[in-house]
Amino acid sequence: MVTQEIEGNWDMVITSLQDICNANESLTFDNIHLKYVNDVSIEDILEEELNKLKEEVTDHKSNIGTVKRLIDTFQENLQALITYLQKKEESTVSSKKSEKTGAINKPPQKKAPLKGKGPVSGKGAYSNKKGNIRKSGRLFYTSKYNALEPIYIGSEVAYKLKNRHFEEWIQCEVMKVLGDGNKFEIRDPEPDENNNPGQTFKANYKEVLLIPPIPEVKDLPNYAYGTKVIARYPETTTFYPALVIGNRKDGNVKLKFDGEEEVNKETEVERRLVLPFPEK
Repeated sequence: MVTQEIEGNWDMVITSLQDICNANESLTFDNIHLKYVNDVSIEDILEEELNKLKEEVTDHKSNIGTVKRLIDTFQENLQALITYLQKKEESTVSSKKSEKTGAINKPPQKKAPLKGKGPVSGKGAYSNKKGNIRKSGRLFYTSKYNALEPIYIGSEVAYKLKNRHFEEWIQCEVMKVLGDGNKFEIRDPEPDENNNPGQTFKANYKEVLLIPPIPEVKDLPNYAYGTKVIARYPETTTFYPALVIGNRKDGNVKLKFDGEEEVNKETEVERRLVLPFPEK
């Protein structure tokens, strides 16, 4: 898992540098103003041309903001790589010193498995506290950016709700694991308009995405800049498509949601509620 995190940080560094180069090549300040600085005075510019110039300057300003965010992301992930390499070097030096002094390093003790959590015979079967078999569900969509835990009763998932005119992903809770583990009964935890219990659905494993359990979140790698995801929009239980534009040290992910009305609006979402875009 540590290796995946380091690879994720390195991917972020490379992607950030590439995007900075692409941004600067696509729109440079010199190209915008070359003819105006040398040949044309501001007073001689027609109104239509002046409006076009204003748009270009505005785009350039937005481009600068994007580059600044990319540099911040680059610095954060580069520092994480440097810290990891420093710790690795210190550990190597410490180990060599111990060998020279004849110190005996005891092998790490393996932790005893927790009762009720160890695997038993049978695919997808786990025992619970009473020793009974705990049925688990299968995952269809997998990614290095998300937990690979099986789906159990009580797991939180994003469910692909299909209506006649649209599709959307909503947060639900698994109530039952059905069949051979590729079907589920899930429930919308939100009450309806009349405060009745949320609706129950039957779903197959291609219609759900696992929301990482809280203990697993700390081991998940950061998303690379520009990664397409679906994320739960703040103060809702609905997931929408978005692009990753950065990662914060507190674990939140900075996103730009598709169709956002406000131009260049950034939205922060808790890491566990940002899921890899469902592609096979």
